[in-house]
Amino acid sequence: MTVTQTPITVSTISDLAESGMTLGLYCLECKRWGEIIPQEWLDAGKPDVNYVERKFKCRQCGGRADKQVRPPLSGLSTETAYRGLQGKRHSNVAPPNR
Repeated sequence: MTVTQTPITVSTISDLAESGMTLGLYCLECKRWGEIIPQEWLDAGKPDVNYVERKFKCRQCGGRADKQVRPPLSGLSTETAYRGLQGKRHSNVAPPNR
């Protein structure tokens, strides 16, 4: 039996939304975490950017944000998994520069 695996390309905000993933952003300067919920981002009319190539900045200090793709949660609620965010599901990181 041969199993063929097709790679999944996830490089845009809409790709993340289709895969049920989120984009965690960590400010290297002030050490703050934020999170982009892809469908909320798109529903708000923000651009479907290639997040791999984009540079994100912190809204608090303007520092550079490090990116972390987060897979869908399985078996956990967002309240349990992201306790440190105190129930907030929005990002403290500004949208990318155009």
